[in-house]
This record gives sequence, C-alpha cells and structure tokens, in this order.
Amino acid sequence: MSKLPKHSRLISRLFDADAFVEAGVYQFWQKCCRGWSAYATALDKWRITGARRLIVDVLSEGGTMVTVALILIFYFALPAIEESDEVWNKGRQYSVVFTDKNGTFVGRRGILQNDAVPLDEIPQNLINAVLATEDTRFFDHWGIDPGGIIRAFLANLRANEVVQGGSTITQQLAKNLFLSPERSLKRKINEAFYALWIEARLSKREILKLYLDRAYLGGGTYGVEAASQFYFGKSVRDINLYESAMLAGLFKAPSDYAPHINLKDSRSRTNLVLDRMISAGLATEGAVYAARKNPANIVTVASAGAPSYYLDWAFEQTEQVLKQQKLENEYVITVKTALDLDMQKKAQETISAMVDLNGRVRKFDQAALVAMSVDGAVRAIVGGADYETNQFNRATNAKRQPGSAFKPIVYLAALRSGYQPSSTLVDRPISIKGWQPKNYGRSYSGRVTLQNALRR
Repeated sequence: MSKLPKHSRLISRLFDADAFVEAGVYQFWQKCCRGWSAYATALDKWRITGARRLIVDVLSEGGTMVTVALILIFYFALPAIEESDEVWNKGRQYSVVFTDKNGTFVGRRGILQNDAVPLDEIPQNLINAVLATEDTRFFDHWGIDPGGIIRAFLANLRANEVVQGGSTITQQLAKNLFLSPERSLKRKINEAFYALWIEARLSKREILKLYLDRAYLGGGTYGVEAASQFYFGKSVRDINLYESAMLAGLFKAPSDYAPHINLKDSRSRTNLVLDRMISAGLATEGAVYAARKNPANIVTVASAGAPSYYLDWAFEQTEQVLKQQKLENEYVITVKTALDLDMQKKAQETISAMVDLNGRVRKFDQAALVAMSVDGAVRAIVGGADYETNQFNRATNAKRQPGSAFKPIVYLAALRSGYQPSSTLVDRPISIKGWQPKNYGRSYSGRVTLQNALRR
C-alpha cells in the first residue's frame, strides 16, 4: 500500500480531531440534558403551592438580598478591619504639654491614660447619666443594638425629624477613635465593624473608660476629668448628681450645651438627662429633686486670648514629627513653641472685634490671622472668631486661594529687583497672552507710585 502524501496525512488528522471534539461536545450536552430532566422531575415531587409557596419565595428573596448586602458590607468594611491594628496605634494617644517662647506652660493636648482617673473612682452618678442618655443597654449588647436602632427609627419617623440616635457607646467610640465625622453609608458600615472589633478586644469597662476619656466635651477639653476641672474647678471624683448630669449632657453636642457659653440650654439639657435617669431606673425622683434644688456653679470664663487654635495646630505638627521620628512608644511629650501669649491675645481680640463690627455689614462671620517673626517663627494663630463655638482652624486648614494676600509678595519681588517705594508705574489695561487682569472696581488710576499701589 502506498503511503499518503505528507499534506494528506495532516488533513486526515485534522478531520479526526474535529470529529472527536464534536462527539465529545455532543455527549456532554446529552448528559447535561438528562441531568436537568432528572433534577426537574425531582423538584416536581417537592412542588409547593399556596401560602407556603409565598413564605418560601419571601425567604428566598430575602436571603438573596441579605447575601448581596453582606457582600457590599464586607467590600466596604474589610479595609477598615485590615487596618484596625495600625489605626489603633495612630489614635490621639499622645499627651503633649506646650510652653510659650519663654518656657511658660500654656496648655496641653492629647490623652495620657496613665494619669486619667480610674473608672472605679469616677462617680456612679456620672456613669449612670451617660448610660441613660447615650446607651441604656450598653452592658447587654455586643457593640451594635438592633433594638435601639429600631426604636430610634420609629421615634424619628413619628417626629418627622432626627430626635434620637441609634448608635451605641461602642459605635461612638469607634467614630471618635478611627473615623471622620462625615455622614455617609460607608462610614456607618465602617463604624459598625470597628464597634464589633472593639468589643472583641476590650471589656465593657475598658470601652466605657475610653469613651469617658476620649470624647470632646467643649472648652477645648477631652474627657470627663478635664471637663470637670474646666467647668467646675474640681476633679470628676468630687462632682455631684447635677454636675454629673450636666457633663453627660455634653456628649451629644458640646458646642450647643457648654455651660460657660450657653448656661440656659445647658441646664435644659441637664434636666432632660435627669428625667432620662429616672425613666431608666438609674436615679430616684427624690435624688433628682434634691439635685435640681442645687444646680451646678460654673467657675470657668471664656478667654478671648486662649491659644486654643495655636495649640491645635502645634499638636498636629507635633504628631507629624513624632511619626516621622518613629517615636511610637513615647506619648508624654513637652514641646516649647514660639508662641507669644500677648500677641496671641491681641490677635484674637482684633479678629473677634472685626467680625463683630463689620461682619454683618460685609456679610462674613469668620476671619483668620497668622503672625510670624522674620525668622519664620509662628507667634500667633487665630483660626476663627470664637474657638468655643467653632473649632475649625481657618488659618491652617481652610482650602481657599490666597487672593489679594499674595500681592505684597509680588511687590517684594519688585523691590528686590531695584524698584523704590516712590517708583511710578502706569495703572492701565493690559493683555498678556489673552489674560487681562482688572482692578476690583473695573477702573484704572493712571500713573501711581509703588507705595500707593500697595496701600490701595
């Protein structure tokens, strides 16, 4: 028998391979059809009708929705869980004592847990007041309280506004420690997972201790001990029932209820806290009646020259330096600043007076100021009209273009290039590659000296 040509043998093998593939695909398809038929026949034996069919459909669809929701939750929350150990170490755990340029103590920032009052020495009245207003089931839930969420939702629905919050103390601690105050679904999901993470690692008493120590309570104070010293002039160990209720009322909105700036609203909030303590069974009517007969005496006074804006900025700078130098185990720090207390006080008084006198007419309610010496030392920072009502530092954190504040730098460049204050230039229309700068009043002054131009 003669052999086929080489190309004929190749074609024959290709046909054989094609036949093998087609036969395999056909057999696989037949097996799938028979399997599906058997599966459908088996399901017929379990066919459900009527009310049971409705229940099964609801459970099935509900299971699908829950699965999808869990996938989304884990998608958003996994990054938070993966970073938890690192973020925990990056929290506001430093205790920084600041002095001015002369070495005089001017304030502190951060938290020193070793120096904080132990939970056993914090009055039970204060703990009860916080639980009554913030989380009555704190010792019963596992970081998230579904019942509390439902109650808050129904109360807000009836009032047609937000009158109750569903966040637990653990969730609030998670937000204070790890998250920004933004209102978003992602943040709420992260908050819930952080709460579970905290509950898995700390006891209830440790969580409560952190919450009482880390919360901002107005007046630049963080934690119940600092707040008690600031408002009442004594340690939290020594406060009574009314003072405890007043401090507990600050957790919700310290800027609104701080007694040294809004005593009337603070006392109204305190009475509400006392009522909730009675409703929760955490105080007797007799004790509350006696407390209301002896309201708290506020000893603090707001100071226009307090360097709070400066200290906030200095604390941020200190944290950056500590992280750059990787001083991870050193949290008790003393920092000597370039602050000039007299200049700081005058700067704050000037800004506050300017806002009061001109704000309404010129339609602004805030202003900022930075004072520096020629060597670059920052002597004073004012980030707003009143730190007690608004802690946002516009001098260091506001994202705005500099506007006319940059013009003196241009004039400085001219002076360094040989111009004199008496040098004259012509103020007239000009076009530079299509750019046409104009004066604010859309008019021109003609020939003008450098000194007069800068003044105007």
